[in-house]
Amino acid sequence: MCTLTVVTRNDTYLMAMNRDEKIARGAGVPPEVHEFDGTKAIYPNNGDGGTWIAANECGIALALLNWNDIAPPAKAVKTRSRGRAIPALIDSRSLAGWHEVFDVSHFEGMMPFRLVGVFPSKREIREWRWDSMHLEFHVHEWKLRHWFSSSLSDKQAESLRGAACRAAQDESDVGSVPWLRRLHASHVGDPGPFSLCVHREDVRTLSYTEVACTTSTVTVEHFLASPCSMRSSHLIQTQRLVDADSPRCEVGCPAI
Repeated sequence: MCTLTVVTRNDTYLMAMNRDEKIARGAGVPPEVHEFDGTKAIYPNNGDGGTWIAANECGIALALLNWNDIAPPAKAVKTRSRGRAIPALIDSRSLAGWHEVFDVSHFEGMMPFRLVGVFPSKREIREWRWDSMHLEFHVHEWKLRHWFSSSLSDKQAESLRGAACRAAQDESDVGSVPWLRRLHASHVGDPGPFSLCVHREDVRTLSYTEVACTTSTVTVEHFLASPCSMRSSHLIQTQRLVDADSPRCEVGCPAI
């Protein structure tokens, strides 16, 4: 139950994500730096060690949305949280390295989801869709794009929130950080289940997270509470490393 936006620029990008969750579950733990075999990654914690969004020091980012409009196969049994998928993969330092570690075994026992990966050095956005048994794969153009999910209906969320996002593209500062924050805090029509900032009796947008990847830094800024309130944030920044996919990686660049 989320809204995800990716704004692309050359080999840099901005990513913004609303986390819509049952109020009873709470907003989770603010971002921390995690280290996997020498690779640093930054992400918030949903309370059990998993996450819905992460970025590593090479600028690779992952975001996970529940896939609600597909019924899992009858024999599918939930044994693991979907939030465990990203920590199992975020240590990869290049798209080639990603292919080496990517395996459906990371997802067995998880309910359906969509996983979006942003690979700036390759200027690629990839999406994997897991139905609890099988994996679909899509490559998207390197341009502004949105994803939507709702436990009520992914399709309806895409229709209503998508219309709001398309209308916002006519604004003069489209693609900027202020534009992203206004968009993800918006209640086109009225605050409700299909506004970008969700307000339901038992479900709300409990946090808003931004990833900003420049040529030299990777920054994760996380706001607890609904984005329409934009309360104080937690910010972590790290130097962006040159990875093996980068055209800046010349002969003599340390092997990854």
